[in-house]
Amino acid sequence: MALTRDVISDGALVIQQSENGYRFGLDAVLLATDIPELPFQGRVVDLGAGTGAVGLMVAKRRPDVTVEALEVQPSLFELLQTNIAENDVQKQMSAVRGDVRQHQLLLTAHSADLVLMNPPYYRVGQGRVSPDRERAGAHQELLGTLRDFVVAAQYVLKPRGFLKVVLPPLRLSDLMLEVRKTDFSPSTARFIHAKPDRDAYLMEWVFRRGGALQLSVLPPLILNEGDAGFTTEVRNRFAGAALEERR
Repeated sequence: MALTRDVISDGALVIQQSENGYRFGLDAVLLATDIPELPFQGRVVDLGAGTGAVGLMVAKRRPDVTVEALEVQPSLFELLQTNIAENDVQKQMSAVRGDVRQHQLLLTAHSADLVLMNPPYYRVGQGRVSPDRERAGAHQELLGTLRDFVVAAQYVLKPRGFLKVVLPPLRLSDLMLEVRKTDFSPSTARFIHAKPDRDAYLMEWVFRRGGALQLSVLPPLILNEGDAGFTTEVRNRFAGAALEERR
């Protein structure tokens, strides 16, 4: 399998990933940045971690927290382990191989302050199925449904803990349906547009376990400003995605 070595935050983080298989994208950077405030020595769980980009960005920014990354696909899990070792965060970040549907056997109940997840965007039979096994498993609900991810998040989160989700708007009704079956309350919602005159194609939601209903709909995040490339906020999120925060 041909691999690439991709850098984040000017080389602060290096991610090995398949050249032709599943690759992390902008949604991973959005998921890993602008997250709820974590307590000192807090605990983060990344559900469906892939090659580890999301969890590694959080680990690099917050060396005091621990990160547990769950991934089921063998090839992605192997790269997840490699990336943890190469970025020298073995004492802080652990990889757990397994199916999100088996979360009770793999994760500790009520142990996380924050869960991050970027579940498969499409139900089985919806959207184009990639001929590549890695991509198909990451993009289609072949290895776990949105409900499975929400249930796992509820299981692992502490009371008052936060869940952050990035999904396309076409899954909004599904997300709300599943969240209503839990004790999650929506905290913030933000819609992401490629350009100001384009429909939103992604959304960021933050929920709190056991929190009061105090939903704030944030101003939209615009990715590109004409021919100038990414907007200032997006450039800043990329630049600081893996740089240690000053506390």
